[in-house]
Amino acid sequence: MRLIKRAVHIDFHTMPAIPDFGANFDAKQFARTLKEARVEYINAFAKCNIGFAYYPTKIGVMHPHLKFDMFGQIVEECGKLGIGVTAYFNVGLDHEMARKHREWTIVNKNGQVIYGDRTANFFRNMCFHSGYRDYMLGMIREVAEQYPVEGYFLDCMVVNPCYGNECLEGVRERGMDPLNDEDVLAFAKERLLDFSREVKQIVGPDKFLYLNGLPHSDTEGLRTHVEIECLPSGWSYDFFPAQVAYSRNLGQQTFYMTGRFNVNWGDFGGLKSKESLLNDCWDAIGNAVPTSIGDHMHPRDGLDPAVYRVIGDIYKELEKLEPWTDHARAAADIGILTWEGGKLGGAHNGAVRMLGELHYTYDIIDETHDLSKYKVIILPDNVRVTPVLQPKLEAYIAAGGGVISSGHSGLNVEGTAFALDEWNMSYDGEDPWNSSYYRMLEHTDGAVPDMPCGIYKQGILLKEKDGTQPVADYYQPYFNRQWDGFHGTFYTPPERSAGRPAVARSGRIYQFCFRVFTAYIEYAANAHKYTVAHCLRQLLPEPLIKSEGIPTTARVTMTTKDHMDMIHVKLTHPEPRGKYNVIEDRQTLHEAVVYVRGGDDAAAVYSAPDREALAYERQENYIRIPLPKIDGYAMIVVERKQELTSSAKQI
Repeated sequence: MRLIKRAVHIDFHTMPAIPDFGANFDAKQFARTLKEARVEYINAFAKCNIGFAYYPTKIGVMHPHLKFDMFGQIVEECGKLGIGVTAYFNVGLDHEMARKHREWTIVNKNGQVIYGDRTANFFRNMCFHSGYRDYMLGMIREVAEQYPVEGYFLDCMVVNPCYGNECLEGVRERGMDPLNDEDVLAFAKERLLDFSREVKQIVGPDKFLYLNGLPHSDTEGLRTHVEIECLPSGWSYDFFPAQVAYSRNLGQQTFYMTGRFNVNWGDFGGLKSKESLLNDCWDAIGNAVPTSIGDHMHPRDGLDPAVYRVIGDIYKELEKLEPWTDHARAAADIGILTWEGGKLGGAHNGAVRMLGELHYTYDIIDETHDLSKYKVIILPDNVRVTPVLQPKLEAYIAAGGGVISSGHSGLNVEGTAFALDEWNMSYDGEDPWNSSYYRMLEHTDGAVPDMPCGIYKQGILLKEKDGTQPVADYYQPYFNRQWDGFHGTFYTPPERSAGRPAVARSGRIYQFCFRVFTAYIEYAANAHKYTVAHCLRQLLPEPLIKSEGIPTTARVTMTTKDHMDMIHVKLTHPEPRGKYNVIEDRQTLHEAVVYVRGGDDAAAVYSAPDREALAYERQENYIRIPLPKIDGYAMIVVERKQELTSSAKQI
């Protein structure tokens, strides 16, 4: 299978009442437009979420005003120019079949097949324990037999519980309870996954397959790669960094599917600035993954030249960087643990944002991954220690690894005590206060104010044992924020130290009593970030990258390939403008320095793609590199002496 890069995801959901459908479409021009924009791969429409096919189907319903094989012409003309094509099927939505076959739709708990906003997309959904299942399998088989596509993208693969009679009978036949919502949901999930397994048999092992909407844990052995769909201006610029930090460790090709839209999918008139799309692409290559840009084709006129001028400008820039980005891997000092199956929450977004602002390198991993490659492991807020994780953590700590744990993390699965003796502190129950504080006991050079700082997201009460070192004191308020019958106690100043730690250290383990990472993504208190930074400095005195003069709004990452390390410095960042976050400008940086760990084997340092040599000097265990002027983004390459690199790999 090819490396998917410089891709475009073409949405094409077309209403039936468009009489001049395809009037100006030219497949040769379609393919030329893509080729001139340096596009190498597309997701192209075989069947949309309205339910229409864009090829002559004997099973489905072709768009009523389509008079030719649009999909087939796209596959043919793109193939001539070396552009790979994946067939897009929306399987979770099919409004044509939903209106013609009510028995194929999901029935919600209120007995409705239509619900919610009827001007949107998800006001009715399809049931995979109905005739719709065989209908969709037939269409996918039809395309597989007729068109030489390279893969299949199945959209809206969302598990929705169905309370229709046939589904409830299926629940009961499997010994489950039709009145139990979890059982009903589990049955729906089973049917959708069973459908997915049949799709895998149809498309075979040599074709790309992505099931968009199902979590990674459910698609092991089915998917061939990971596409991270994210329109960050509306979805949040915190979504992609956490998702990619986990997905890139799954052993499969991963890429970032952003979009050209101002608002959301289907925004025909929306085109983000070039700087905004470049930001997303720089985020991708800085995290060792390529990019796909989402578009929505006009049903009459085809691809919009203005859109592809912007995409072309961007992809020409990325193409020049591919000697360093193709097949690169992310480098990381810190492993952030997530729950089983790769589920990510606000705590992970908070940890990623915090570490990104501090310019640390990190991955997100689960209990199945190797911990030993990381110098510090973070358990953010509610990562319990399972029987699988426990021996791994014990071995990691015994080998000298550092741990930062917060809130309910570190406790056993039952939540009754810390799982490992190495914690050397006691869980003293749930925190009864909802407006508490902490005060640092250790010196932070003014980074954390010398005052009681708000906790905001309480967790547990900690109790010290002999040998435990308190890092911060816990301060309780005069009273909780509540209604006392006379007053709403909104004003809850700290009263006194509670005689227990808010942050404690046992060896190389730091435990926060509160949910510091969830608090950071919600309240962005600098005190929280710099308290975590204080702990990291003790555990990780020589991080992979250090920086001077680079603002917290910038991101500094490292990728590696062969005998080269690539340092990525990205300066663009979103600005809130009303409801949306917008990137319009490219920030510049005139004077800054990065330090890269390991200097003995450096052979050359230069900027990419121009290969302009940069001065550098060795300082202790680092290479100190004064940076040239940066306009939005820079890639700095450190080439290592290959003989030393090879011998180092053997050690």
